Amino acid sequence: MKTRARPFRAFFLMLGLCVISSAQAGRPLTVDDANVNEVGEGHAEGWWTRSPDGSRSWTVAPAYAPVKNMELGAGLSRQQRTGLETLNVQAKLRLTPLLENGCNLGAVVGTARTTGENTKGYVNALLTCNHTTLGSLHTNLGALDFASGQRIGTWGLAWERAYGEVTAHVEAYGQQQDKPVWAAGMRFNILPKLQLDASVGRQARHNMVTLGSKWMF
Repeated sequence: MKTRARPFRAFFLMLGLCVISSAQAGRPLTVDDANVNEVGEGHAEGWWTRSPDGSRSWTVAPAYAPVKNMELGAGLSRQQRTGLETLNVQAKLRLTPLLENGCNLGAVVGTARTTGENTKGYVNALLTCNHTTLGSLHTNLGALDFASGQRIGTWGLAWERAYGEVTAHVEAYGQQQDKPVWAAGMRFNILPKLQLDASVGRQARHNMVTLGSKWMF
């Protein structure tokens, strides 16, 4: 069983780096929110990560909304030392109207493949609750490789709030039978449609750092 667990853990780590975030949450959050871009709008994110296992990687992740309440995205992540790559494509749906002071639902369906592994499907149920003063709470509950007997449950919980020009967040996320990642980060715009961001996290006494940017179009 241990020899099977390691590939799945590595796959989930790489997939987490590739998950496409929405226009409102997005980088540097790993936990997704239940919103999508408006029709005809999109964004492209790029970031560098030092993972809890000590590996370093680059990720590029564009997303675009061709129709109302749907966002199509893709992501490519590559580890610098090993050359291990993960590619994913997904569709994200907003199932209920976005409320500035209330909750809405969303869902993600996608597939991903890491070098040396078979293609695996994943699903994610999304719940976002917004409050005009307290900020936003995002909850994720999903499954990796949901169509096979090796299904692994995934989860995430995040809170974010704007403080003037800076938006800060704290989050926790993980997978079944593994220790969670705890993280905090912030983002701010240096131009109207260009964002810089960073986060720090910890998993099982090991640190994680991400530095990135997001261009909205």
